[in-house]
Amino acid sequence: MADESTLVKTPYKKTTFTDEQLAEFVACADPVTGPMYFMDHFFHIQHPIKGKMLYHPFDYQKRLIDTYHNNRFSISMMPRQTGKSTSAAGYLLWKAMFHPDSTILIAAHKYTGSQEIMQRIRYAYELCPDHIRAGVTSYNKGNLDFENGSRIVSTTTTENTGRGMSISLLYADEFAFVRPGIAREFWTSISPTLATGGKAIITSTPNSDEDQFALLWKGANKCEDEFGNPTDLGINGFKAYRSYWNEHPDRDEKWALEQRAQLGEDRFRREMGCLAPDSVLTIKDRSGKIFKKTINELKEMMSLSLTTAK
Repeated sequence: MADESTLVKTPYKKTTFTDEQLAEFVACADPVTGPMYFMDHFFHIQHPIKGKMLYHPFDYQKRLIDTYHNNRFSISMMPRQTGKSTSAAGYLLWKAMFHPDSTILIAAHKYTGSQEIMQRIRYAYELCPDHIRAGVTSYNKGNLDFENGSRIVSTTTTENTGRGMSISLLYADEFAFVRPGIAREFWTSISPTLATGGKAIITSTPNSDEDQFALLWKGANKCEDEFGNPTDLGINGFKAYRSYWNEHPDRDEKWALEQRAQLGEDRFRREMGCLAPDSVLTIKDRSGKIFKKTINELKEMMSLSLTTAK
């Protein structure tokens, strides 16, 4: 088994670059295109079937990474297993290594969730060549401290998570599944720590229509100013991003049919279609009338229609 010295780069060590290595480092450090270049060339993942591989993002994942990078506040609603946490892990690693003195906080709804993201970051870091990665001064399951003054800290989401920290970037994973009271208090507590210029990335599949994630998502989708003119950001300053299960190249109708059979229609809608039972849908009937109903209301209407027909 390799010892830690072969897995991490010794800090404060003088490094000699070849011309090619210097060009690669400069490409990674580019403030505009750096994240995508780094993830496409040096970010390795553990695929459940294919094993170790470079993370060449799909088109919808490229748009996701751009959303992470180009907005101070972003909120993403995505199906399960579509790469939202993996994309975030790559972006957080890039941010820590190429933006000195960054404090990055990972808050997940469970301890195992935060540790899983940190494991992906450590795995990718260990496979980065020395001319790309920064040296580390502390390297453990809960946090990574880099020689450039940056650090990545992982924890579970509680009412006081992040209180007192000066956060450069917050990543809240599966935020819709944090208990509503805790999520509300967490956001109230964490918001002042971001007021000095920090960024926030929030991702989740939906859970209900009234939790803190849902409230932020709704605000992010109200994109108009006080005069009714369209705006790029929501009224709460968040950029909303959404992807769909069929944007993944390996998922087709046959895959969806199998998933529906395994999960059931309701769970498939929530986990893969990003629709909670109380999600509101806009519907046009045969007469052209437009109305809004929740999924539960539609199910009740359909059940009533079937009962009446009998």
